[in-house]
Amino acid sequence: MSVPNYRYPIKNINASDDFLKIESYKYEPPGLNLGETDSFAQRSSDDVGYGKPTGRGTVILPMPQTIQDSNGASWGAGNMDPLQTATMGAAMGIIGAGVDVKGNPVTATANAVTKLLGKLGAASQTAIGQDLSKTFFATKASEALTGGGDFNQSLSRKTGAVLNSNTELLFNGVAPPRAFSFSFDLVPRSEAESKVIKEIILFFKKESATQKGAASAGAAGLFLKSPSVFKLQYMSGGKSHPFLHQFKMCALNSMSVNYTGSGTYATYSDATPVHMQMALSFQELTPIYREDYSNLNKPITGTGF
Repeated sequence: MSVPNYRYPIKNINASDDFLKIESYKYEPPGLNLGETDSFAQRSSDDVGYGKPTGRGTVILPMPQTIQDSNGASWGAGNMDPLQTATMGAAMGIIGAGVDVKGNPVTATANAVTKLLGKLGAASQTAIGQDLSKTFFATKASEALTGGGDFNQSLSRKTGAVLNSNTELLFNGVAPPRAFSFSFDLVPRSEAESKVIKEIILFFKKESATQKGAASAGAAGLFLKSPSVFKLQYMSGGKSHPFLHQFKMCALNSMSVNYTGSGTYATYSDATPVHMQMALSFQELTPIYREDYSNLNKPITGTGF
């Protein structure tokens, strides 16, 4: 079965122009790695090869007026005060202590605890260290009696000092998959162009809609099936754009059409609005990893992802 191909405007995009190509594909679930391999890595949509067998149609549109990408990772401030550091060091010492030279695990554990107590004892000899000890136990007593109390606030009120939080920016994980929003002005200049605009709008509505699945099978109504996914490409003539960024496979999160693009209702004789605005909001299925650049064809076309 042949798949539909649409383009707008009909006459103003040719082989030498730049344009945005959007291809729709049937979503292919990546599956799970449930111990079949020695790797902990789960399969993802990056491992699915989308191609012609699952293609559902292509739309060619003019280059958007706003073209940008945004890349990054998730970082956040992390704190670890000296007491946490010391107790963690003791715990790590106990876990990794093993046995002493005589093979005695109790002695090795005791050494780690003694080292922690030595640090705390040295700190308690200072004036602020003594205030810290008093404030700590007083705060715990307040918590037990009233259910409230803040050690750092109490210490600050009493001494004008707080524990050094050793704040540092730490890596938290990948950033959420990138999102892209596009807006297109649709102004039909002929009956044929009016028809193709209608078909493009209908195409995106259908391809972004959730599927209820079979209506009469045994599991009818039990499951929902995913909408289609989309491959986006900035094109220059018949090739990928030599400078602009690339996309991973995307979901169409939302689409909207304003049928009064000029702020007033006006139509041609066949009731086609004279000016429409279509907004498409895509989001990539997976985050960007450094290895993704290694998987691109060499030399890398454009600025990568």
